[in-house]
Amino acid sequence: MNTPHPAWLSHGRVSVLGMGTALPGAPVATGALIDRVATRFALSRHREATVIGRRLEIEARHLCRSFETAHEAARPGEANPELAAAAVVSALGEAGLAVGDLGYLIGHTTTPLQPLPSNIAFVADRLGYGGPHLELRQACTGFANALMIAFGLLAAPGARPVAIVGSETGSLFFEPMHADRDPGQLVNLVQMGDGAGAIILGHARGGASITAAWFGAIGLGRAPGLQVRADTPRAFEHDFATILASGSQLFDAGRDAAARHGLTLDSVDTIIPHQVSGRIGRQAAAHFGLPAERFFVNADRLGNTGSAAIWLALAELRRSAPTTGHRTLVLGAEATKFMHGGFVYEHG
Repeated sequence: MNTPHPAWLSHGRVSVLGMGTALPGAPVATGALIDRVATRFALSRHREATVIGRRLEIEARHLCRSFETAHEAARPGEANPELAAAAVVSALGEAGLAVGDLGYLIGHTTTPLQPLPSNIAFVADRLGYGGPHLELRQACTGFANALMIAFGLLAAPGARPVAIVGSETGSLFFEPMHADRDPGQLVNLVQMGDGAGAIILGHARGGASITAAWFGAIGLGRAPGLQVRADTPRAFEHDFATILASGSQLFDAGRDAAARHGLTLDSVDTIIPHQVSGRIGRQAAAHFGLPAERFFVNADRLGNTGSAAIWLALAELRRSAPTTGHRTLVLGAEATKFMHGGFVYEHG
């Protein structure tokens, strides 16, 4: 019998110096996207795709591809490293910093430009950044492990700011020619969105900050709920029953990890859940017995942006100018191997 292993908890506090985002092209409505694919690739399951889109309540997303052909690269200037670099530049601008001020660059993505070299190496090239960098491949909880690393790096005296960027170009992993025989591809079509979000962290000082971060996993010995395999066409494969069954477990694991930090759901003002669908806020609210208006969701407008989702959501929430001291709890999760992570953001 597997013994549950406690989540790893951060210690102390880090300052949020700036955030930035990058989204490719204009938003594409779900109906228009389904029509485009149905027309160009003879998709006969048009009605089923429409129903799935309504159930997920994802109305629009940004895409790095145009669906002119079944297999295509991102449009010029909108490949994964380019979106990531643009988000970092935007975050540096808000922070009033230059690329040379960074001490470390951390990237996390599930859809890199290519397997090797790392995606973040290409991001560094585009930024003109010659310092140390690393990359995580953990889908929707890459942000949490990146924070664990950043907390450790910033504990060193004199450490320079750390940039974290989550980026995703999941639309390139949709196979339109397989959609008629694979329901998972229909989900990919209407659920996924592309984009990047970045954050610049520094030593604790006045202003906005992150504290009480954690990362944990409950997937030991469990088959993946979502995967991309090397022996099949490049596409996301879903185990819908497993994903559905794991959702509440991951929410509870996140709540319990927050409790180890001394936090309750009632002690924060806003909760950002894993941005898997437009309805996730209501689902989480019902699960925890809380008002739906306390949950912030933008997946209805951006789709499931995977590695970028939490940073995109937090950046948008920051732009809404919450009051000083407003506390936001992030409850991130993913179904690849059932990992969870989160943190508290305090607005300064």
